[in-house]
Amino acid sequence: MDEFKKVIVQLTGVFRQLTKIEQVKLNAAAENHAGTVEDCVTQQQALILRLRGLEQARERAQAKAGYAGLQFREILGKVPDDEREELYQLFDELSREIQMFREVNEGTNQILRTNLHMIDKVLREKTGKIYNGEGKSETNTRHMTSRRV
Repeated sequence: MDEFKKVIVQLTGVFRQLTKIEQVKLNAAAENHAGTVEDCVTQQQALILRLRGLEQARERAQAKAGYAGLQFREILGKVPDDEREELYQLFDELSREIQMFREVNEGTNQILRTNLHMIDKVLREKTGKIYNGEGKSETNTRHMTSRRV
């Protein structure tokens, strides 16, 4: 069970690192610093590989502890009382870090989508062309929403 706890602590640390990088990426995207955004993506890719390895280690440690295939809530219901509180704190901290990452990630994605839309708009104004749903070039302007079913 100690190995399982160590992996949960490591997972929490990786998500904490991912969140910090995502916050930097959010600020860089908001300030249109494409190079910084690229650097953040590179760092995150390395952490995602580490995260995958830790997830496999978690599955192995969880199975070794006799809780294979169970969700964290189910594990809490089966562990002895003396371990329950410690595991609950570890699971809760991991959950909070994952939620924090998701929130920052949503903000980053929204800014990046907005930036891409602005780039697309500038390109359309310069070239005078837009593309329809079939990928064909059109020269007249249309509404932003598609009325096609």
